[in-house]
Amino acid sequence: MGGIFAYLNVAFMLMVTQGDMRMTFDGAAMLSLPAETRELFRYSMFADVLGFYLPMVVIGGYFWASFREQAGPLGDMAVLAILLYVMLGVTGASLQLATLHPLADLHAAGDAAARAAAEAAWSSIAIGSQKGLWWCEGPVVLFWGLVVGKQLKAAGWGKSILWPLTLVGWCFGLFFVTGFFAQLDEVNRALLVVVVLVFPLWLIMFGTQLLSRRPGFVASARP
Repeated sequence: MGGIFAYLNVAFMLMVTQGDMRMTFDGAAMLSLPAETRELFRYSMFADVLGFYLPMVVIGGYFWASFREQAGPLGDMAVLAILLYVMLGVTGASLQLATLHPLADLHAAGDAAARAAAEAAWSSIAIGSQKGLWWCEGPVVLFWGLVVGKQLKAAGWGKSILWPLTLVGWCFGLFFVTGFFAQLDEVNRALLVVVVLVFPLWLIMFGTQLLSRRPGFVASARP
């Protein structure tokens, strides 16, 4: 279900921006959108929370319970990392979801000074969320993916589960690194595209395989 919501997030966002994600940083453009289009953006943020973030609380807790003894302190650090990822992501999405309509109303009803202030406020929120909070997800997801990938491999999971997880982890990490350099902005966006397309696929594949082998999985994962 998380994978489905994650893809809905992508679909809603494409409908709003027509493929140009930089539009979300433009206060004048976002606050001038029709109410129906702004609602699609809010749906995308809601789907983002239900797709990319809240399912990871369940998955992270499941891995911690299954591999706690084998992973040791690294496992404890990994579960803290994934909780930090969820906190950063939900905060960023919630800020944008909650403030778009009020700022748009202020933009529509105010004078030139009020419109300028509303546009600046939205741009600050969007940039702070997407290039601040979401950007900081990179290292923690990479760390979590490396720890979990090692344990999944030891538990006998195949390449169909391991390679997407590894790819997503490294793309998250490189997304963080390339975010430091303005000249690598295109690379940064390409890495984000890989993440939003492959991560939901991994969620769906992992969930499907886990349900098919669950009765013996926890037992087989323990020594």
